[in-house]
Amino acid sequence: MDLATVKVAAKQDLVACAVAAAANAQGVVDDAELLALADRRARACFLAELAVEEVGKALSLMALSLLPEKLKGQAPVRRMLEWHELKLVGGLLIALTPPGASPARRLAGMSDGELAQVMNKSKMLAMDQSRLKQRGLYVDMDSRGRITQPSEVTDAEVSESLAEARQAVSSARALLDPRAPGRLASPPAEAVEMAYALTSSLIKSGSTRTPEAAADAMLKAVTTLRKQQAAEDEVQP
Repeated sequence: MDLATVKVAAKQDLVACAVAAAANAQGVVDDAELLALADRRARACFLAELAVEEVGKALSLMALSLLPEKLKGQAPVRRMLEWHELKLVGGLLIALTPPGASPARRLAGMSDGELAQVMNKSKMLAMDQSRLKQRGLYVDMDSRGRITQPSEVTDAEVSESLAEARQAVSSARALLDPRAPGRLASPPAEAVEMAYALTSSLIKSGSTRTPEAAADAMLKAVTTLRKQQAAEDEVQP
């Protein structure tokens, strides 16, 4: 993806790209299902994780589309679109939130305990799935000198990866509704606030690109959103 082009892209083009990413995520998870049926477990896991990342990319593109031009020019586009762990955390986070309203509204409406549980689970899953993605393609040697191979991926790991990918893709399916671009022309306030919060969090984050760092950046964004929502609720009659 040409990051310079993304920075100057019009809102409708960013929305179109987000919709295309969501559609591609659906196609990728379908391919993963076919590979799993053919007992190609390792490659099925790899594609399942790519599907989740593609959902995360769609969410980052949507966030960019909601920013005013000045802030979009300052946005860390490379981190938003090329940080694999961030895209993975974003896709898993959406997959783990309850269905219903917009993702931002669902996150803002969670209790502190629910949010902590979901964020911790998304971080742990991202750590596991990042490792599993690598195992799905490469022979490696771990710190103890043990050789690992793609053929060692288990049926249980495939089932879990596919379940997470299906849920992430299902959560992003609203973008594939033909009415979605029209609705996004006037997005809900919490979606815009989440875009601001995520951008601000990533601007302030360091250069470390681990699942833990990605989860921390996402948590800070959601925490900012929740504080803003709470402040707005207090001033409402």
